[in-house]
Amino acid sequence: MVSPAVALAFLPLLLTFIIRYRYYFVLFYRAVLVRIWQDCVTGMSREERAYQYVLTHATPGDPDSILDAFDVWCSKVEYISNIGPKKGKILDRLVMEQSPLVVLELGSHCGYSTVRIARALPLGARLYSVEMDQNNADITEKIIRLAGFDDDTVELIVNPSDEVIPQLRSNYGLERIDFVFMDHWKKCYLPDLQVPQ
Repeated sequence: MVSPAVALAFLPLLLTFIIRYRYYFVLFYRAVLVRIWQDCVTGMSREERAYQYVLTHATPGDPDSILDAFDVWCSKVEYISNIGPKKGKILDRLVMEQSPLVVLELGSHCGYSTVRIARALPLGARLYSVEMDQNNADITEKIIRLAGFDDDTVELIVNPSDEVIPQLRSNYGLERIDFVFMDHWKKCYLPDLQVPQ
């Protein structure tokens, strides 16, 4: 058993640790503890709650409104992983500078980056978005359509990236891809780049 005097001696160390790494504690609280609590209370997944929020706070057919609602959700309501507005502006700039006609997105999660890319595409361009999780793909599909994009602009493919990439030519008729956005599992980046086509 530890004496109270020894325990008190470690209190400054513990407080220093908490203060120094407070960002990670807050992130853990918001990303894990709040999520588990909300999942139990609402009976919906975090992604479904995000969609419900966007559905009630965004203007249908307005991609900017969809992204703004997502940004408010992530900063004020509940944490959800996406590229966010700061990195999103970089993505917007890159897509506009490159003016790609064929874009491949690996990992759409809830459709935030999908909407960001689709709204920046030139007329006649097409985005192929790959999501391996069926539940997330269902949310992404709803978000894409809520933003006003049709099947001719955005095609959602539900399968793991390592299965989709080898079939891009045979199943989707893609001879080239002008722009690739990788936002799925980090461990898949290099293997996906090395998949023979």
